[in-house]
Amino acid sequence: MLCRNMRRKRFAAVRKRGPSMNPGKAVFVGNIKGGVGKSTLAVYLTDYLRQRYKRRKIMLLDTDPQGTAFEMMQPHSRVDDIKFLPIGDRYDGVSMTTLDGILRRMASEDETLTIVDTGAGKLGNVWQMAMLCSTVLVPTSMSWTDLRPTIDFIKELDDRKEDYGVVNPHIVVVPNRTAPGQKNFSQLADALEEVNAIMAPPVSALSVARNYGRDFQGINAVAGTRFRDEIERLGEFIIDYVISGELDRIYQTA
Repeated sequence: MLCRNMRRKRFAAVRKRGPSMNPGKAVFVGNIKGGVGKSTLAVYLTDYLRQRYKRRKIMLLDTDPQGTAFEMMQPHSRVDDIKFLPIGDRYDGVSMTTLDGILRRMASEDETLTIVDTGAGKLGNVWQMAMLCSTVLVPTSMSWTDLRPTIDFIKELDDRKEDYGVVNPHIVVVPNRTAPGQKNFSQLADALEEVNAIMAPPVSALSVARNYGRDFQGINAVAGTRFRDEIERLGEFIIDYVISGELDRIYQTA
């Protein structure tokens, strides 16, 4: 586990990077707890990063049987930049093999990014999908009813990584639905001391995105809002630590 002081020291040393990408990366957006804003974050992050990397391939892969992210993003995506591969509670070997093939192909292509949106569900399918990715983005509210299953989910991923002797996927927790202006995240920080995870910038203004429902109009439609600023901060965090490979370097030297 990376201690809090080590994380602060090493993250403070990271310089601001321009939008450069090297090996392909896959970011899994998921939590076994439902209703924490997974699809909303996946969609808006995808659109933000596509604007930052206009010439890069950024795919959204929706594995949630409800297909919310796919429905929202399909009108704004090229055919080969979005896929719907529903994986439900029952283990589906064919779909898992297909998912593995897609992620391996994308990872083999330099300067690509795949964002995988998932539904809530049984732990088995979720962790198996997560283990195929380089990073897991875990949104959670600050309520204990959400935090407790979130920490249990991360502990399960930690156990699986230990079983396989791997450091990936790196786990990044996103405080979600926080109070506007909230600066004290000690409750979440303390909970993360139990697991091998880091905290990303928070997102508080999801209600702005919900006003559009499934009528997604893109990141520019929320320009000038706190939500747009928060998505930008989160997107830049993903660029600086995930896409750049900085998390890989930090964990390799920890």
